[in-house]
Amino acid sequence: MTTATRPSDATCPATVTRLIIVGCGHMGLAIARGLLGGPPGPEIVVVDTDAERRKALAEYDGLTVTGELDIAEDDFVTLAVPPQVFADFADAERHRFTPRTPVLSVMAGLTSRSIAAALNTSQVVRSIPNTPSEVFEGMSVYFADAEVSADTVARAEALLGVIGKVLRVDAEELVDDATALCGGGPAFVSYIVDAFCRFAVSRGFSEEAGREMTVQVFAGTAALIEESGKPPMQLCHEVMTPNGTTERGIAAFDAADLGGSVVAALAASARRSRELASVMSR
Repeated sequence: MTTATRPSDATCPATVTRLIIVGCGHMGLAIARGLLGGPPGPEIVVVDTDAERRKALAEYDGLTVTGELDIAEDDFVTLAVPPQVFADFADAERHRFTPRTPVLSVMAGLTSRSIAAALNTSQVVRSIPNTPSEVFEGMSVYFADAEVSADTVARAEALLGVIGKVLRVDAEELVDDATALCGGGPAFVSYIVDAFCRFAVSRGFSEEAGREMTVQVFAGTAALIEESGKPPMQLCHEVMTPNGTTERGIAAFDAADLGGSVVAALAASARRSRELASVMSR
């Protein structure tokens, strides 16, 4: 696999006429907002079948919003529809794709080959971005098999690079694990952040103060782990004074098997990603 990168001057290749985002739920909107805040690039077209959703999206300057999918030569298509409705989408829209239409999928669980077969295009890149893409702090993992052209790969990586760091993997099954780690990661971290915030409020801090302290603790710790290069548990032990307050807290974590619970949650999420792929292949 390659090294994770975040191109500081990432832009989508000039050969792209339009970037079409099909489906604009949380992930589709995160990508769209990230692109709108990035360097100037091709026209961004958002396709969504929900009229109320289109009305809300029309308020974003820089987006072309429509309820009908139309693909022209040199368009680059990003699929962000729920994986459970992809089969119906493919049945209805397959005729709009050519064997060389470049597609970036951000749909959890669906394999690149199943998408390629359903849409009759060999140019499918499977990825899993995450919601921090909205603030250019996304972590996207992607896979492209041997049939995908270098140009399609370059387009996909450039698009993902605009919204955060990018990692290419050589084995597609790793995308399922990245779906748990990166795709679901913001939700899992937010769950723990919420516990910190609730503790702060329970001890008398205001909600605003609890949020401010907690967010800075998580952001600062992430920055320290990245900049120091030290293993996370080394930093953990550096904070733990023998018989001190932090050691007592870590002991409570160990007693509750918090580490094991987190790994179990990630494994359950990864299994679900594979289950979605299995359902699609039937």
